[in-house]
Amino acid sequence: MLDEFLKNELSFNREAGTYLFYGDDLEKNYRIALEFSAALFSRNIENEDEDEKSKIKDKTLRNLYSDLMVVDNLNIDTVRDIIKKTYTSSHEGGAKVFILKNIQDIRKESANAMLKIIEEPTRDNFFILISKRLNILSTIKSRSIIYRIRKSTPEELGVDKYVYNFFLGISNDIEEYKEQEIDLMLEKSYKSIAGVLKEYEKEKNIVVKIDLYKCLRNFVQESTSLKKYEKIKFAEDIYSNASKESINLIVDYIINLVKKNKNLKEKLEYKKMLRYPVNMKLLLINLLLSV
Repeated sequence: MLDEFLKNELSFNREAGTYLFYGDDLEKNYRIALEFSAALFSRNIENEDEDEKSKIKDKTLRNLYSDLMVVDNLNIDTVRDIIKKTYTSSHEGGAKVFILKNIQDIRKESANAMLKIIEEPTRDNFFILISKRLNILSTIKSRSIIYRIRKSTPEELGVDKYVYNFFLGISNDIEEYKEQEIDLMLEKSYKSIAGVLKEYEKEKNIVVKIDLYKCLRNFVQESTSLKKYEKIKFAEDIYSNASKESINLIVDYIINLVKKNKNLKEKLEYKKMLRYPVNMKLLLINLLLSV
């Protein structure tokens, strides 16, 4: 459901626009971006034609609408493709929407090319940029209508605080977990991390993700009694079996687990370093040695 801010935006009936949706729950950001896109596509539909609006929404939520383009990671070739599409006619005769995920990771060359089209989008072109934080290029931020999306509360998601914190409040993970019968209290040894990660990289389903989280939680619980070489081995097992995306997830989860730690500021610096080309193995080793 769209809140008052987005409903107001629709009421302005803008001819074009650039939005920045940000918040900790990236999946929720994306879901709301799709709902807003569907509303943009439906603006010219007669009010009484609810069936047509419903069809448009269904196709949009499944990323099947012909005037919707979703991009996970921007590079210069993708930006050029987007620029071309902004000058072509709409397939459905209405708005065209470009949802650009992970906008915080955009490279300078791609960003410079993007600025030309988001600063003054041509008629019927809408850009929805998605980011976890506001730590994006100021030139992009200043050209966007900024909308913060807050995490759902445990009450809204229908779970207790333990379940909520286990999944860091990520709504999509929690909803998928609720469809399973999995005991979150049943521990899994951190020593299983290599095998769990191999399985997770093959199929990123909620069952394996829970095992991954359990391994990380077990490591943090056991960390005070672990030798230095054991922590390094754990870091190496992660590095050898995880993609960059998974390492980002792991670093974020570990830092959230130890957020009351007195050295939290140092750990947050490791998190910031993930945005830049770094020695990932060394970063993991240093982070896990500090836990």
